[in-house]
Amino acid sequence: MPVPDKKDLRRFCELDGWEKTKATSPDHHRYRKTLENGDILRTRVSLGRGPACDDPALWNRVWRYQLALANEAEFWEVLRTRRPAGRSPIGRGAPTSAPQQPSMPVWLFVFLVNVIGLPENNVLDMTDEQAMRTYMRYIGPEDPASG
Repeated sequence: MPVPDKKDLRRFCELDGWEKTKATSPDHHRYRKTLENGDILRTRVSLGRGPACDDPALWNRVWRYQLALANEAEFWEVLRTRRPAGRSPIGRGAPTSAPQQPSMPVWLFVFLVNVIGLPENNVLDMTDEQAMRTYMRYIGPEDPASG
């Protein structure tokens, strides 16, 4: 596919809902877009006419990383249909599921690793109950008669 003109890139930004920033530059328009997952995309478009960039490899990086498109055809589809790109947040570092919270208390994890000396991976594989039993075995029952 050909490298788009600067006017195509500016039009893409308008159709795709990019905000033209107030950052001033004598030779570029600057745009930004906040995605649903909170990622902020930024791009700039040179003023004037002609290709958006002289190097097709550079254009490849622009549509992939600055515009966050899955493929170049999405760029041309936005111009053709006049509808924003249907980006998926996956692929831009967005988690596919909620992060798993550690279930055991931090103090217990630290104790098992730093005091007892268990490998972190072993402790991470323990259930809460296993971790607490290990802790209790280590500290032992208090015997009032031994005092």
